[in-house]
Amino acid sequence: MKTKIANPILDFINTLCNYIALNLVFLVTCLPVITIGTALASLYNVTLREARGEYGYLVRTYIREFKHNIKEGTKAFIILFLIGAALVFNLGFWSGMGTIPASVITGLIVVALIAWLLTFTYTFPLIARFENTTRQTLKNAFCLMMSNTKYTFALVLIYITVVCFCVFLQPMKLLMVLFGFAFIAYCQSFIFKRIFEPYEKEAEEAAAGIYL
Repeated sequence: MKTKIANPILDFINTLCNYIALNLVFLVTCLPVITIGTALASLYNVTLREARGEYGYLVRTYIREFKHNIKEGTKAFIILFLIGAALVFNLGFWSGMGTIPASVITGLIVVALIAWLLTFTYTFPLIARFENTTRQTLKNAFCLMMSNTKYTFALVLIYITVVCFCVFLQPMKLLMVLFGFAFIAYCQSFIFKRIFEPYEKEAEEAAAGIYL
């Protein structure tokens, strides 16, 4: 009986330690800021593998994918960062005008910011899973965000839940530092797995020379 009880406990502890190590490495590689996109793509590569049952060394895989994704991850992040910065600047500018036209423009900018955030959310899992140009990846991220409203809502719900926990539960901030970002990516990876499945099958069939 002791052996049966101990094994799941040891497996849980081992998994938790691996995710803590993965989360800490992720945070360290985000410190230069410009590498955040590469870090996110690499993190999603690891967690998508885990969601598909392709278990392996988390940190080792992360470091390998970080080197692989450095170009596309950095380019995508810079483009998205500049777009986001421009939207935030315009939001601050127009929201202070106090006129009706300015209020309309402010509302449109808010909508654009939401679309930007969701496109950002989809971009780096796409980089992690598919080889493509930066332009096409950003276009695909926007299209997937628009065409998968149910899954997009689930992703937003995860963000809202985490934010609420961080605001109302002080220990949550420590948990985020320990393993929170890796755990969030892992939870989201099950959603992205469902979104990507049809396109992965198409890619496999194309690679095998089967055209439907």
